[in-house]
This record gives sequence, structure tokens and C-alpha cells, in this order.
Amino acid sequence: MPDTMFFSLLLNIGLLVLIATLLTKIPIVRSMLLYDKNSAGCTVSLGAIFGLVSIISTYTGVHEQGAIVNTRVIGVLAAGLLGGPWVGMGAALIGGLHRYFFDIGGFTAVSCALSTLMEGLAGCIFSRRFKMGKIDSTGIFLLTAMVETGQMAIILLISRPFPAAIQLVKVIAFPMIIMNALGMIIFLGTFNMVFMEEDSQFAEKMRLALGIVEQSLPHLRKGLYSTKDMEAAAEIIYQSTSCAAILITDTRKILAMKSDAGLCALKGDSILAPILASLHDRNSTIFDYAEKDDPFYPILKNHMIVAAPLIEMDHIIGSLTMVVKKHWHSSRSDLSFASELARLFSTQLELSYLEYQKKLRRKAEFKALQSQVNPHFLYNALNTISYVSRENPDRARELLRSLSTYYRQTLENDQYMLNLHTELYHISSYLDLEKARFEESLCVEINIEEDLNCMVPAFILQPLVENAIRYGADQMGNRLVSIQAHADVDRIEIAVSDNGTGFPQEILTRLYAGQSYGGVGLENVHKRLKSIYGQENGLHIQSSESGSKVYFLIPAAVSEFRYMEELAATISHKNNGMEVSS
Repeated sequence: MPDTMFFSLLLNIGLLVLIATLLTKIPIVRSMLLYDKNSAGCTVSLGAIFGLVSIISTYTGVHEQGAIVNTRVIGVLAAGLLGGPWVGMGAALIGGLHRYFFDIGGFTAVSCALSTLMEGLAGCIFSRRFKMGKIDSTGIFLLTAMVETGQMAIILLISRPFPAAIQLVKVIAFPMIIMNALGMIIFLGTFNMVFMEEDSQFAEKMRLALGIVEQSLPHLRKGLYSTKDMEAAAEIIYQSTSCAAILITDTRKILAMKSDAGLCALKGDSILAPILASLHDRNSTIFDYAEKDDPFYPILKNHMIVAAPLIEMDHIIGSLTMVVKKHWHSSRSDLSFASELARLFSTQLELSYLEYQKKLRRKAEFKALQSQVNPHFLYNALNTISYVSRENPDRARELLRSLSTYYRQTLENDQYMLNLHTELYHISSYLDLEKARFEESLCVEINIEEDLNCMVPAFILQPLVENAIRYGADQMGNRLVSIQAHADVDRIEIAVSDNGTGFPQEILTRLYAGQSYGGVGLENVHKRLKSIYGQENGLHIQSSESGSKVYFLIPAAVSEFRYMEELAATISHKNNGMEVSS
């Protein structure tokens, strides 16, 4: 007889495993078990499902000496552990009441009904620890064995006559305790295996999506404006997935398409229009059925279309559309994958847009800072010419031509970075004006390494030279200005020195603190240098009573000229709607 019990319980456990497997295939059950926050309706439904499992266990049990040897504890205890207190007690009430009425007036009807409630309560008590992963297989075995031992104790306490209860417990205790404890591990393991599969599939989809985005990053930096880059991104997705076709669109047309042979119909407006129309609600959409007279029919006959919106700064800018072959199983995974991939693409496109705006802002800052230099220089130059015109009108005309040459060079050259020698050539026009004013009292030395060839911000030296000439006179009124540049291994130092009496400490303090001190030139240069080369690469000033040295360092690896050229190309492209060449 014990062998028969073991075999019967083993069959019952197999049946419960089958039921558990079927339950995990029901989306709503999977959702309710995976997430703790369920509605009252979901909680009632889950309690009813596990209550039904306990009822099935009662019906499939083996009758023995007025009792039913069964696996009811598995359904009730699992309900509490997996579903929480409300689900556990709901399943226990259903299972317990059914057990009582199933054999009403029977030898163990009351005791088994009460033990079912006790088993549900135990599941509720240990539910939190179980969900936190603090109960392993050994703990589950011991917990089930404990509640089954409790059932035997309740039978001894309630069932009468007592000798019959003792005899019954002797026969059924060991098989039910051992088999139900083992069955509980297998039953919960079935759910766990399915959830692990769910996590594995999700992780694989995310790994694939992240891999695609990583490969596509260089092509997303220009947004949706470059057809060549969009075609490259579509090719990456097509090669990385089993999709029959990939389309990337904006809100009006297809930007890029990669497809199997025979899907050229996707390029038609009759196909594109419904796809674009589906984006207005900002949700991903599946097209999987069409009537024979529908333009979609030739495609949806063997395929389905998944369209996901691309969103930039809270605005829909296009779509990522995938065409996949139809399968017998659910297409929800394809929808989720397309949605996540589109979301990742949207994030990168949004970052590209923000970077573009950052470059535009930086350009505007350069323009504003540069505009501060020119009026300042013009003011001083006109004062100089006015002074010279009183004594030497011919010389004044020459200086006006120098001033005209200087401004022609300035206005015709819209570059923000210049070669150092070009910058010095521009300064020569300014020096002509200043030498006319100070004559023999001004001496300018230029010491630049012959093979030094670097790029500097336009008009970066002129304010430094102007400041040295204006304030760098010694006690005799003589001005000695030196312009030097030399290269080290990883940086280039450009300096302007004078033989004046030095900078007031208050000016240096306010300059380094980023506070205005009433001047324009040095403050302008300091801000521009930090904006281009970083906060640590502004002006450096060495000042004493015998003279000052103002210098800055340019990292040798920096090529801001190339950066500005790319910026100009990007701005021109986005303004004209044309493709940017590599």
C-alpha cells in the first residue's frame, strides 16, 4: 500500500507540473505572478486559479482509511508564496471549503479543511521572505514538510476515534510529507524555470538592441538628415536580426530601406501612409491582417509589419519599421523589441540634437565675443588716426588704408580658427597704427619658431598685444612688447610680454574669479580660451614691477579648426536639407 501511495502522489505531482506549465503560458497569469502590484480583480482571479489547483489535487487523491492522500498542500502553499497573503488565503478558503463539502461528515473532513487553511496561512507568512529570495530549495522542502507534519497533528487532535486517527497517520504521514515536500520544489521550480526563460529572452533582446545601437552610433550623430548614414543604420539592423525588411522614415518619406527580394511594394505610398498615420498616438503598432483588396495584403499574407515611433524632444520625427515573417507563436516579442530599439534610437537622436544645439550656442558665443574685440580696436585705431592727422595728413591716409585692410581681412574671413602666422599678419596692420602713434617709444619683437604651424582662435592675440602696448610702458614711457611662441612635446605656449609696471592685483583676482573688472580685451580672451580648450586652459599671467607676461597653452592634440569646419558643414546641411558628406 505505501508503494501505491507513492506512485499515486508521483502522478499527482506530474499533473501539477503540467498545470503549472500551462499556467505560465497564459499572459495574464504570467503578468500577475511577475508583478506584486495587481488589482483586486487580478488577486481574486489568481486566488481562484490556485484554489482550482487544490480542488484538482483533492479529486485525484487516493482514498485510504476514510482519508484522501493528495497533493492539495502544493497548490495552497504555492498560492501564498507566489501570490502573497490575499491570494494564499483565497486559495486556502476555496480548497478548504471544497475539501469539507467533498466528504462532508467524513472521518477527516474537518481536520483536512482546517489543515488546508493552516497551509495557506503558512504560505502567507513566508511569502515575503520567499519573494526576496531568502528561501532556497532546502527551505521549501522543510517548510512543506513542516506544514504537512502540522496536518498530521491536526488529524490526531480533531479526528475521532483517536485509535483510527493514529493508525491513519502511521500509514499516510511519511509518503505525504516526503512526496509533497519534493513535489513543492518541482512545482515552484517549474514557475521559476519559465520566469528565468522570460528574463533570458528579455536579456537577449536587450543585448541585441544595445549591440545594434552601439554599431549605429556613428550614423545617428547627424540625426535623420543624412541618407547615407540612415542606410548604414538600416543595414546594421537588417544584418543583426531575422527581419525580412527594415525601414527608417521621417514623418513624410522613407529615408532608408533594406529588404529581402519581393518586398519592393513597401516603397509605395499606399503602404507608407498607414504606417505614418499609426505613429500619431506615439505607440508601436502591429499590422498583421488585411483583406485581399487591401494594398497591405501582398505583404501581410506571409509577413507582419511592426512600426515604432522615433521621438526627439517630445516630438515624433519618424519611425523605425520592421517587417518579419509570420510564425505560429505570439508576435509580442517582436513588438517589444521594435519598441525598445526605437526608444534607444530616439535617445541617441535626441543626444545628437542636443549636441547640435550646443555647437550652435558655442558658435554664437564665439561670434558675440569676437564682436566685442572689433569695436574696441576700432575705437583705439580711430583715436590714433585722429592724432596723426593733425600733423601728417598723408600718414593718416596710409593709416586709414591699413585700417581698411585690417577690416577687409576681418570681414572677409569668417573662420573662427586661423593659422598662427595669419593671425600675426593681421596684427601687423594694427601695429602700423600703434607705431604711428608712439613712434620711437614703441618697439615690438616677434620670436616665433620657424617650423611652428598651429591654429589659434581668430583675434586672440590682438587684444593681448593691444593691452601690452597700452599699459606696458616703463617709467620713461618706453614700450617693449615681445610676441613669442614655442612648442613642447604636448603643448604650444604663446606669450605676449611687456616692460611695464605690472598688473594691479585686484584685476588679476577678478579675472581669475570670472568677475568683470571693467576691461574688455583680457576678459574676452580668457573666456574664449576656456570655452575652446577647457576651464584649465585660460590665460596665465606673470606680473611684477619690471614687466608682465601674458600667455596661454594650446594642447598639441587639439585641432579646433577641423571641429569648426565640421560644425560649419553640419549647420549648412541642416539649414539647406542636404546630405552631409563624410
